[in-house]
Amino acid sequence: MSIEAKAQTLAAVKREQLGVRELSRIMQTRTQTIVSLIKRMNAEGLVEVKPEKTHMKGRPRLIISATALGDDYLDTYHRLLSKPLRSSRNDLLKANRDAEYVNRLVTRGKKPYDAFLELNRLVRARGDA
Repeated sequence: MSIEAKAQTLAAVKREQLGVRELSRIMQTRTQTIVSLIKRMNAEGLVEVKPEKTHMKGRPRLIISATALGDDYLDTYHRLLSKPLRSSRNDLLKANRDAEYVNRLVTRGKKPYDAFLELNRLVRARGDA
């Protein structure tokens, strides 16, 4: 479940109270996907699901609405979208080299954090000498 899908769901249910089928149509996604998304978001406290009260026969429609936490999640999501990632080409190349180094350590059976601690101890020992 992506952050974007959560934000899109919250934006849709914030505008109006929707059922699963309407939300599925708006998001252009299968209803099964929407149901699992809503279950996870409900467990996280982002949305609230209540059955619609009608006097008709059959299963009542479930109404999905955003909670206060869901509103805060959506506001934070929009705030973070407005802050672009600022990194140079050198920053990305260095991150790539670091990732390759970690992969080499892992393939050799070493734990990267243990290697970092060992290197840190060596540097400190040289500084004290």
